[in-house]
Amino acid sequence: MATLIDWHSHHTPPEIVEEFNRLTGRAPSVDQFDAPDFSRRLEEMDRVGLELQLVCQGAGIFADNLPAGQAMEIVRKSNDLIADRISPHRGRLLGVIALSLKNIEASVEELERMARKGFRAVLLYPKANGEFVADSLDADPLFTKIEVLGLPIFLHGAASSNDPSLKRLEDGGAGVVYSVVADAYVSECVVRMIASGLFDRHPKLKVVIRTGGGGLPLLIHRMFWKHKGPKGEQRYSEIFLEHFLIDTAGVNARTLRFLIETLGEERIVFGSDYCGGLGPLEKALPVIMDQPNSAHIKAVTERNSRRLLKL
Repeated sequence: MATLIDWHSHHTPPEIVEEFNRLTGRAPSVDQFDAPDFSRRLEEMDRVGLELQLVCQGAGIFADNLPAGQAMEIVRKSNDLIADRISPHRGRLLGVIALSLKNIEASVEELERMARKGFRAVLLYPKANGEFVADSLDADPLFTKIEVLGLPIFLHGAASSNDPSLKRLEDGGAGVVYSVVADAYVSECVVRMIASGLFDRHPKLKVVIRTGGGGLPLLIHRMFWKHKGPKGEQRYSEIFLEHFLIDTAGVNARTLRFLIETLGEERIVFGSDYCGGLGPLEKALPVIMDQPNSAHIKAVTERNSRRLLKL
């Protein structure tokens, strides 16, 4: 019988909240279901029949607006705390390595350190200090190491923007950032990665985009521009389909049917966004269980996850 593997869950350690508040004067919010004791997490997983869950740092702990040294301090501490908390549950919980694009050399070292601890994927955000980095040759040593280690990338949005005009809007523009800006940055980052020739240099890279891929599946037919690479001319959409997958977090059953029809079932993994605003874990299941062929879709997401994580 097929089981569920959850690509998209968070943990915001209280210790990091305190540190982040000290450095920035802003404390990231902690989800009501989040806790340093992961026993509640395991209880919820057991209740819904979830076999494995990948745990990454909370989205509020986006450190790349900090100076490079402080950013690396935050991600190292976050990685270590997650490692300590998943350690008693290694058969059920896997770690996702947080990095900082502010310091590529130190992030390469962090990749190696956390891979030795058994972490199985890499968390990246689209921007650092308001600038795209993943499409730059400066980031190549990081992608080289990710490829050598055989780790998939989990591309997550960051709910931040350096646009000063947002301040004239209600709540400082937070509703705009959460509604469209974060997804827009993810979409642009993905297409920039393609246009920069990143996948020519690193053909084995695989990237899972959080939350149904944002707007990208709707835009795939707009990716008609042709990349000129060693394989000749390829539409951006072809390269996208070769290297990117999406998770099911924040998606309903009807939308998932569209996503499968548009992208192909081999590009879908299950994701919940547990401890990232979902609420109880069972709220993430209808996207799979309300499908006419739920057993098949469940099996597909498991197969895709096992392939990516080499399980």
